[in-house]
This record gives sequence, C-alpha cells and structure tokens, in this order.
Amino acid sequence: MERLRVLLVHPRVPYPIHDAGALSVWNMLQMLRHDPEVVCSVVAMNTQRHWVEPQDIAHIYESLPLWWAAVDNRITPWGALKNLLERESYHVSRFQSKEFASKLKEAIQQFDPDVVLIEGLPPTQYIRSLRQWTSATIIYRAHNIEHRIWQRLMHQERNFLKRRYLQIQVTRLQRYEIEMLTSFPPDSIITFTYEDAQSLREFGFNRPILVKPFPIRLEEYKPCFWGESPPSLFHIGSLQWTPNADAVVWFIEEIFPLVRRQVPHATFHLAGYIPPGFHLPTGDGVVVHGVVPDARAFMRERSILVVPLRAGSGIRVKIIEAMALGKAVVSTRIGAEGITCRSGEHLLLADSAEEFAAAVVELLRNPTRIEQLGKNARQYIEQHHNWEQVQRDFVEFLKHVAEQNPKRR
Repeated sequence: MERLRVLLVHPRVPYPIHDAGALSVWNMLQMLRHDPEVVCSVVAMNTQRHWVEPQDIAHIYESLPLWWAAVDNRITPWGALKNLLERESYHVSRFQSKEFASKLKEAIQQFDPDVVLIEGLPPTQYIRSLRQWTSATIIYRAHNIEHRIWQRLMHQERNFLKRRYLQIQVTRLQRYEIEMLTSFPPDSIITFTYEDAQSLREFGFNRPILVKPFPIRLEEYKPCFWGESPPSLFHIGSLQWTPNADAVVWFIEEIFPLVRRQVPHATFHLAGYIPPGFHLPTGDGVVVHGVVPDARAFMRERSILVVPLRAGSGIRVKIIEAMALGKAVVSTRIGAEGITCRSGEHLLLADSAEEFAAAVVELLRNPTRIEQLGKNARQYIEQHHNWEQVQRDFVEFLKHVAEQNPKRR
C-alpha cells in the first residue's frame, strides 16, 4: 500500500519550543514523520515574531523535504493604523506574503501531496490558491476559535480607545473565520476540543471534524507529586500571547495579594518569555525566572500550577503537561476549556479573584490534597491523552478523509 503523502503548512518554525503553539506544531510533525504509513514534507513561514536563523531551519526539520519563506508579521503602530482603513482582519493580513505563496506552490508541484494539513488560522487565507494548484484533500487544524479569544480580551479592556480598536478587529476576525468555513472551506477540520467543534458547526461548517486530544508521551513525563516544601505556585507560558499576559497581571495584582494575606510565606514562580518593554508588576513572593532551559524540570520542582486565564479558546497545553507530571492545578473555567475532567477530583476551578485565591489557599494549607489531585490528574492523562492512541486515531482519520476525495482516486 502506498504511503500517504502529507504536506504540513506551518505558520511558524516550531523552535525553540518555549510555548504551547510551538509545542503543538512540533508534536503534530513528530506524529507524522515517524509513522511508517506516512511520508511528509513542510512549508513553513519564518516569521519575524518567532524568527529562527536560516542556518538552523534545515537542522530543525532534519531530512524532511522543506520549503520556507521569511514573513514579516510584526505588529506595528503604523500597520495597525493602516489596517483601520482596510476591511481585512489584521490578525490574518499580517501573514500575507507573495514569497510564501510562491514557496507553497512550488512545494505542491514538487511533492504532489495527498493531504495538505494547515496549522492554525493565518495560512487558511491560501486555501483559495491551493484549490487552483492541487486536488489534494485540505485539512485545517484549528488551534482555537480565534475571534473568541480577542472578544474575551475586549471585554477585559478598560481603555476606551483600545477597547474600540479590539471591537473592530474582533468583528473582522469573526467575519473572516465564518467566511473561511462557509465560502472557501477546507475538506475537514481537526480541533482539540468538543467545544470548538460545536462552535464550528454553529458557524456553518458541515464537513468532517475530528476532535483530537493533545498527545503526551507518558514516558517523558515522570510524575512528581510533590515539589518544594513549603508548596509553591507557578505559571509557565509566553507573555507574548496576550491572554497569558492578561492572566499573569491579574493574578499578581488582584489574586496573589489575597493569598499572601492568609499564607504570608506563599511564593509565585513565573517562567516564560517576557517581551521587551512589557511592564510586569512585582511584589513580595513573586519570583521571575524568564525563559527556562527545561520546562518540565521547572514544573517538577514546583507544586501548584495556576492558570488564571480570562480569555482564550482551544486547550491549554500547560495544564495537560502539568497534570501529566502529577501537579495540582487551579484554573478558571476558560483556562480549562476542552479538558473534560472534574473540578475537585482532577483540578480546582475558580473564576473570581476571591474564589481563585481561596482555592489556592486551600491547597497551600493541605499538602495531602495537593498530592491527591496530582495523582488523579496523572491517571486522567494516562486514560485520555496517550500518544500512541491519539496517533493511531489521527492517521486513520487522515487516510479516511483522503480516500473520500474523488479527485485523488
């Protein structure tokens, strides 16, 4: 039987793996490149916001057939102002590139894929061109419902002008997502969560959808049900992603002071990329690590992951990873969307600053509770996020959808 030929379209080069977006893209690549029934290649945007030096790119992708193009997707004041005079979504238009389109066409002609797998929303703007260049099955992997993230951030914004600008962008982004799903839709979509799949149906998408949980190689996540003594709090994630930045600032300014009033020795460890010029509030007990060389080692040494997200969509990879390591998790409901575990058994959910602080204090005062939540969390990951099972289901889905394509028979 011939191997399935899959062309992956990457909106960034997934290196270094310092955030969930890079990890998600990387995991998908590993699933396919090591499957004996698949042969794959890559077309990647090397974006200014996640720039990788050209001499490193071939090493990252090793022996895979590879095409890439530099894409200047930086957010600039002039670019944002200019976009106001246009009708396009700035979130999507920043990724327009004639050079990338040329590389994509070249890859199609030379690799002749059975499946084109598009990672994330920005590259979906090339679907119309892909329809002209290839009869391959086109699959979109929706990391999030993008406009929903910015809609939630808009509601948190207190500055009137920023709120108004976000409102314009949310409207445009929502219009683009719905138009893409109905006017030039992919042949199928892969999501992380049933909530996102349901939203896509409500927006009018009527083709196959696979809900694929985020996979974990369990052998790489040796559980550690206890961290520092006394137990500590931690958060890990790039603050370049606006929802993370909003969550961390809210936690430090409004939640952590409530925790410290009841547990004066409490510490909060913050890891992840901090953009230049970003104003990060500080306070007693806040320890800023920045980018850490080993994210899993950082998490193993701590006790309680806090995920105070007030905006987002899709699934939070850091929660899945922390649960795999046997860590207790306190999250908002938005932060834990898409994770079908139970509050009080596998993690704790709280939405207001007062509720969130109370949940954290409960754990800080009860180490046995931390350990029990961690053990339950690890069992949940073993049952629902096992790499081998997710990989089998994923490859079978790709083959099934490709076989349904009458143009490739």
